[in-house]
Amino acid sequence: ASYNTATAPELCVRTLVGRAGHPLRVTVGDCGSVDGSQAMLQRFADAGVIDLEVAPDGRAHPDWLARWMAACDTRYAGISDSDVEYLRPGWLNDMVATAQREGAALVATRIQAVGGVPYVHPVTGARRTLAARPEPWLMLIDVEQVRPRIATSFAYRDEVQPDGSKVAFDTAAAWFRDLDAAGLKWVEMPSDFAKAYRHFGSLSWQKGRSMPLRRRVKQLAKHAWVWERLQLARHRFPLGAPARSTMRRG
Repeated sequence: ASYNTATAPELCVRTLVGRAGHPLRVTVGDCGSVDGSQAMLQRFADAGVIDLEVAPDGRAHPDWLARWMAACDTRYAGISDSDVEYLRPGWLNDMVATAQREGAALVATRIQAVGGVPYVHPVTGARRTLAARPEPWLMLIDVEQVRPRIATSFAYRDEVQPDGSKVAFDTAAAWFRDLDAAGLKWVEMPSDFAKAYRHFGSLSWQKGRSMPLRRRVKQLAKHAWVWERLQLARHRFPLGAPARSTMRRG
């Protein structure tokens, strides 16, 4: 799913498909972007590279994920944030092979915040303890195992503890807790898999003059980096070059 970050989803789509090494079908959801994203994504759709869904009035990220999980008609559903660049050929083939070899309901790049981690929100200053979760920007789910047993939302939730403190279940954390509690197997990819992709992070929600100057400068540099990487991806993976395939992302 994407919103007003045109360069990032274009970089993501080109490298995701171009380096997957496995049949796939990509679905992108646009939340009513007005920065040229929709026109760019429509060109990909017209070329047969993606399926495009548009929510003109916006749609929350967990709602996109729930929609796609419910509609997925293949064994595996891959979830990718729109600000991920794929660097290694065969990255998706490696994840699918891991799922098949391990019989895993979830293949994660890494499980974050194991045991709970203190956190201060960079914008609001709110304090929480983060619950464990799979890195939500890239994971592979065995739909046949998960869908009949886990109906938990991917959405953020707070849970107040007896001492008054709060545990934050960020995107996919509550879902992961219930998957683990149900006895479904999950695995992490080997540490070397971190070289297969780059997650830029926070391109859509960390914006504006309300941010500290240092963070704004960092974000501007990140956007410039994405733009530079996109120029290379346009050359390596021309629009419409990847063949259509059979596996649905979502």
